[in-house]
Amino acid sequence: MLLPSVSIGIEPPELSIMDLDTGIRRSSKSPATDVASANLGDKEFADLEFNAVLIAEDGLEFNAVLIAEDGADQTVEDGSVAASSNDRTTSKSVGFSSELSEVEDQIQHRHWDFFLSHKQSNAQDTVQNLMMILTARLPGVSFWLDVEQDPTEKGMRHGVQNSKDVLIYLTTGLIESKYCQMEMRWALEFEKNIILVIETDERHGKPSIEKLIELCPPDLKHIFSDNVIIPWYRDPEFRGISVEKIIRARSVKKAGPAVVAESTTKLKFMTRSKSGDSQGGDVFDWTFVYFTVLCGVALPGAGRKTKAWSWAVRIILLTCGCMCMSRVFTTDGPAFWDRSTIMQIFIAHPIIFLFLHVTLTILKSPLIADLLENRIDAPVEAKLLRLKTRIGTCLAALLTVSLSFWGWSAYLPAFFDMYYMESVSQHRSPTLLLFGLAHGFTWILILPLFFGSLFASLLMMFVLQELSFMALLTSFNELSPEFTRSGITATVAANAGLNINELDLYHFQVSFLEKWKIYKTLQWRASIPFLVFWFLEFGLMSWSLWSLSQGFEADPSDLRVDRLRENWFLRVRLSWFLGSSLWFGAGAWIVALTPFGVSYYAWRMEMQAKQILFTHPGLRHSFLAFLAGFDLNFRVLFLHATVRLLPLYACILIVNTLGFDADAVRIWRAV
Repeated sequence: MLLPSVSIGIEPPELSIMDLDTGIRRSSKSPATDVASANLGDKEFADLEFNAVLIAEDGLEFNAVLIAEDGADQTVEDGSVAASSNDRTTSKSVGFSSELSEVEDQIQHRHWDFFLSHKQSNAQDTVQNLMMILTARLPGVSFWLDVEQDPTEKGMRHGVQNSKDVLIYLTTGLIESKYCQMEMRWALEFEKNIILVIETDERHGKPSIEKLIELCPPDLKHIFSDNVIIPWYRDPEFRGISVEKIIRARSVKKAGPAVVAESTTKLKFMTRSKSGDSQGGDVFDWTFVYFTVLCGVALPGAGRKTKAWSWAVRIILLTCGCMCMSRVFTTDGPAFWDRSTIMQIFIAHPIIFLFLHVTLTILKSPLIADLLENRIDAPVEAKLLRLKTRIGTCLAALLTVSLSFWGWSAYLPAFFDMYYMESVSQHRSPTLLLFGLAHGFTWILILPLFFGSLFASLLMMFVLQELSFMALLTSFNELSPEFTRSGITATVAANAGLNINELDLYHFQVSFLEKWKIYKTLQWRASIPFLVFWFLEFGLMSWSLWSLSQGFEADPSDLRVDRLRENWFLRVRLSWFLGSSLWFGAGAWIVALTPFGVSYYAWRMEMQAKQILFTHPGLRHSFLAFLAGFDLNFRVLFLHATVRLLPLYACILIVNTLGFDADAVRIWRAV
């Protein structure tokens, strides 16, 4: 048991009472260092100033310097030191100042492994317990703790500067502390590896992450998005998980700035360098990184320029949506087709903005950082994910380019038509020239962003679904370490049965439950744009049913018929709208069926579980019964994206598609 006056891992090698006694006896033989004996009993402790200075010369000679205010004969435990004359004590004091200056210089050049930043009022005891647990786990590790070091502003800054890692223990009230804010800023200034540990017990100051970020100064907010937040469990069964995460999050000494060591997985989207440039991760293909960044999706670890561009894309989407709305009031010229088409395009802009915004919000959340850093260890699945993202990126890029060129050929000839370009010379309204130029150049910019942002968001949601499923598969590693190296299918094929016990199954259940909660949380956060989309699809059914009731016969009385006859590009526009519409075209089907892709993962999990056999016959039943209680399908409010309900939702899409197609057929037949 460590004495309260002895720092854990901060002071030089621990000096025990017997070592101290031996050192005193050794020093008493030297005339230069002969000192009065001291009694360090509990009664006299308050009356004495005790400084034990351990000075190593070539690793051989150790001198213990004792300063006694009383000058009386004193003893350590029951061992006595021969008292010298008062002249000896005086000669000892003469050389003390030089030794003290040497010790202070030595302390100023100390280095620590961890700097512990915390709120004293509610985390002092917890941090000291954490310190002792880490010391037992990592013998020789050192800590800077304010109660055991220089608590002045200068001392704290020195501690941060000379520590490898800055561990910030998050509790209520921490972010309001000016000293904790200073420690965070120093950690950023000295480019230290930051480890965030959060209290999980409300009785000991469990904070709200959202509240912490809200109260955090603007220059410190990115700490929560750039670093993993590790929960600190008080249950001994789960505390080991927290300790392992802290150990994995430690920095290692390398050339240049500190880097995170022992990461569970290499599934990082991007890493940030000093220059602010972005570099791709090891698993995600560069095509995926470039495409998503160009379309306004700032991946975790992106630089400032990329983040600024993502904000610009969102602003452009909303601005161009408002410009599309202005076309409703400009019916002059060949660019006008009908108001219903303009309204559909106008509503599509905020929907795509919502998809992009929700995706970026999820990516910035600490949940994703924790998922990438600590929850995934599935190398086999990671290799497949690289291939899947490459294929998905190629398809998304192909759709974006094709639909953009198709849309340009349908709209640009209309906006740059001489009707608008010569409006001033033909004595028309001068605003028509501005209308044509503004919408023409805007359409060139917005179409790739319009489709690219949509497909990039959907692609990103697919990747998040893959990652959360990989986290679930990582839980199976608790049953067999071979699952990590070879995968479940290959391991099961090579082994007749797994030899595990009930404790192994319990560890699997704890891990699976924790990651299933993350899985469902991501589903809920990603569901908002899909719920809005399907709500609008339900609303469009009334118009679609009315359109179908009108049949497919030609309607010469429709005003759009004459416009189609006069302008060839309106025919291209009609075909483009039917093919790419977000409400009944290819865009609608892609968006609508995306949630149903989650059923594939539910099926995969069921198949994986059935393959696993155990040597203990009773465990397999418990294993399958446990997994049966967790639904992996996409179920949020009224949207139940399951295989059984797929025909019902498909019928809604078919009705809307046929309703709009019937309207187009009536016009075409009239032309």
